[in-house]
Amino acid sequence: MLNERLLLDHQAITSWMKDRLLRYLVSGPADAKADLKESLAKLQLNPYYTFPTIALLEPTASADHEHDKLSYLESMRESLQQRMPANGIAFLDGDGRIGLLFSWVSKEVLERLRAVLREQFAHPVNIGVGKPCSHLGDIHLSYRQASWALQNKFYSGTGQIIHFGELRHLESIDRYPVEREKQLVESFRSAASEQEILEAVESFYSAVLEQGLVDVKSMYELTIRLLVGVERRVLADEENVGAYRPFEATSLVRLSTLEELKHYVCLFLTGMWKVVSPGQKENHRSIIKRTILYMEQDCQCASLQSVAQKVYMTPTYLSMLFRTNTGKTFIEHLTDIRIDKAKELLRTTHLKNYEVAEKVGYQDPRYFSQIFKKKVGVSPSEYRESICK
Repeated sequence: MLNERLLLDHQAITSWMKDRLLRYLVSGPADAKADLKESLAKLQLNPYYTFPTIALLEPTASADHEHDKLSYLESMRESLQQRMPANGIAFLDGDGRIGLLFSWVSKEVLERLRAVLREQFAHPVNIGVGKPCSHLGDIHLSYRQASWALQNKFYSGTGQIIHFGELRHLESIDRYPVEREKQLVESFRSAASEQEILEAVESFYSAVLEQGLVDVKSMYELTIRLLVGVERRVLADEENVGAYRPFEATSLVRLSTLEELKHYVCLFLTGMWKVVSPGQKENHRSIIKRTILYMEQDCQCASLQSVAQKVYMTPTYLSMLFRTNTGKTFIEHLTDIRIDKAKELLRTTHLKNYEVAEKVGYQDPRYFSQIFKKKVGVSPSEYRESICK
C-alpha cells in the first residue's frame, strides 16, 4: 500500500514538473533555453520533433470550484496522453486549457483525439492549432497562434478544430444598420409564429455579415443596441406595458459564439412577442397566477430570477409580463405579500420583530421596519400592540 502511494506521489510530481517545463517552453523566445533538449530528456520526454506544433484544447464545461475544474482537466489530459503519437506531450498550460506538443507530420491525430473526447466527455472541446515551427525553441509562436485561433470560435462554433492559418480578417462596423433594425421590428409586429421571428433574426445577421466577418466586440455592441432599439420601438406602441425597462445586457457576457448570440436574440424577441401578441392573454393569466402562487409559497427566498425559472421564462420577460397584467412590478407585489405575511405572524405568534423579518425574507430588521411602516402606517411593534388591545 505504501509503495503504491509513493508511486502515485512520484507520478504527480513528474506531471507537475513536465507541465512547468512546457509552460516555460511556450512562454517566450528561447534565449535562455539552450539546455532545452537536455531538460526534456531528463523528464523522459522526446526532444526531437519534425516541425513542432502546439494545439490548445479549451473545454466548454463549467465547474463551480477550481478543484473540480483541475480534476476535469487532469482526466482529459490523461486520456489524451494515452493516444498521443510517440513524441507527443499533453500538458496543462495554466490558463484552464490543455496544450498538445506534437510533430506537424502527425497532425491527423487531432481529428482522432476530438472523436475520443466526444465519446468520453459530455461537453464539446474547442481546439486551436498554431502553425508548425522549424525549431522547438520557436514553439512559443505556435502557442500564441493557437491561442488566437481559439478566439475565432465565435464564428466557427464550439467543438471545432480551428487552424490559425485559416483565420480571416475581421472588420469593425462603421455604421449601425438602422434600416435593418426597422425591418426586423416590422417582421416582429407582423409575425404569426415563432418561426417567423427566427427567420427575421437570421435575415438581420446575414445582412450584417454580407460584406464579411465583423470583429467580435462590434457584434456584441451591435446586438445590445439592436435589443434596446427593438424593445423601445415595440413597447412604445403598447398601452399597458408600463415604463420602458432595458433588457439585461449582462446576460450576453456568457455567450461565446454567434449561434448562441442569435439564439439569445430569438428567445428575447419571442418572449416579448408572447407578451404583446393579442392571442396570448389567457396563457398570460395562467403564468401570472402560477407566479403569484410561487411568491406566496416561498416569500422568504423568492426572487425574480428564481420564480422566472419555475415558470420557464427569462426574468426580463416575466418582469414585463407581470407589470402588463397586474399594473405592479414584481418586487412591488412581492413586498405586499411579505408585509401581509408579516402582519399575520405579528398577530398569531410571539416571534420577535427580527425573527418575523427573517421569516418573510428581510435580513435587515431596520429595513423591514421601514418598509412595514411605509406600507401599514405604523411600525411592527405598534401594529402588534394595537392588535393586543
